[in-house]
Amino acid sequence: MENYSAQIQKALKGRGMKTGDVIGVQREKDYYEGVLMPRFEAGDPDCIVIKLQNGYNIGIEFTKGSKLKKLARPKAPLQELDLGKYRPEDGKKNIAILHTGGTIASRIDYETGGVKSSVSPEEILLSVPEIASIANIRTKMIFQMSSEDIEASHWSLLAEKIFEEVSRGADGIIVTHGTDTMHYTSAALSFMLQNLPVPVLLVGSQRSSDRGSSDAAMNLLCAMHFLAKTDFSGVGICMHGSPDDDFCYVHEGTQVRKMHTTRRDTFRSINTLPLAKVTKEGYVEYLRGYRKRGEAPFTLKNRFEEKISLVKIYPGFDYKILEMLGKEKYRGIVLEGTGLGHAPINVTDEMTKDHAKLLSAIKRLTDGGMLILMASQCPYGIVNMNVYAPARILQQAGVMPAEMTAECAYVKMGWALGNAKDELEAGKLLKENVAGEIPERIESRAFLY
Repeated sequence: MENYSAQIQKALKGRGMKTGDVIGVQREKDYYEGVLMPRFEAGDPDCIVIKLQNGYNIGIEFTKGSKLKKLARPKAPLQELDLGKYRPEDGKKNIAILHTGGTIASRIDYETGGVKSSVSPEEILLSVPEIASIANIRTKMIFQMSSEDIEASHWSLLAEKIFEEVSRGADGIIVTHGTDTMHYTSAALSFMLQNLPVPVLLVGSQRSSDRGSSDAAMNLLCAMHFLAKTDFSGVGICMHGSPDDDFCYVHEGTQVRKMHTTRRDTFRSINTLPLAKVTKEGYVEYLRGYRKRGEAPFTLKNRFEEKISLVKIYPGFDYKILEMLGKEKYRGIVLEGTGLGHAPINVTDEMTKDHAKLLSAIKRLTDGGMLILMASQCPYGIVNMNVYAPARILQQAGVMPAEMTAECAYVKMGWALGNAKDELEAGKLLKENVAGEIPERIESRAFLY
């Protein structure tokens, strides 16, 4: 409680209160009850933070006349519960759960009132006991962080750990992950793990496990069912398929995007249908064809070139941004262009005279060996740089169309430059369909899912 103000600390200690206690706070005419939480360092030290019964945290300003009342002590802390010893069973598939962060399969720690990650098989079974009847599990903490903090080096480490688990005989792998950059990681693993012989699913949750609307348990349960029953081999994401708790979708790792900040069905397959629909009861419905295990050897190619950039094109775009990247010795740029793959290169009046400088800058960079891809800002649809003349001119200047999401194009470029012997070979890889990132056809129905 050291982050609270001296006044609040004195009031709490004087009443024998500590984090994890259920308390009542009377402030003027308003009254609140909830679990006393530790204060976040960046929060207001003069506000008491409690977790309401609905799972939300609120801060209540502690003013003169505010009254506190200790109500109860919640259930025993996690470490005091008798979890028993988990033992695998013969005849079941073996699933490895690798933890990287996020709220998936976490539970309340009543010592602090906060959310505690469940990292052992026993703790996960305590959170989602149904999975014990589906498969054997083993768990490992790879790293614990918010997904927005993940670097390309973390992708490489995670790919290496997955390779090790598959080599140990895992029949499938779940990667717990925060949702913000999950689609970047799924794309990276799709490229780094060549000819995967088993399915790998990234699973997260939009709502923390202490809220009644949490999607954590169902997402994990659906993922376990899919891994136990599928002959799919590759990387995917398993998350809610609707706002309700009725089913999850499994999306292919290179063809998926986070589309909403808070909705539980935030992930969408782009330009293709989801791979499958899975219910928490274990019903699996495949929605399209998919890659099965092949005969090619499973290989790890997890090097990544970090001197690349994803740059959004917008009205008034300054060509000096690209020149700066060239001076900093960047090896590749993904332009997130408008529409079919456009950038402002036409000079039509005095106000557009600098547009020619953008085209010249692009030409200088590609002549110097830099790889430049053009993706689209539109979530759905194709990049086609052969329709309008300006896009044809961009191609003549060395810009290559990227028939995939901008995020996937960024990841693929870093992977290609990291694993190819030179820019020429990397350029060839960028044009190949390496991990299902280039759909054979655009599925118009995908827009409805």
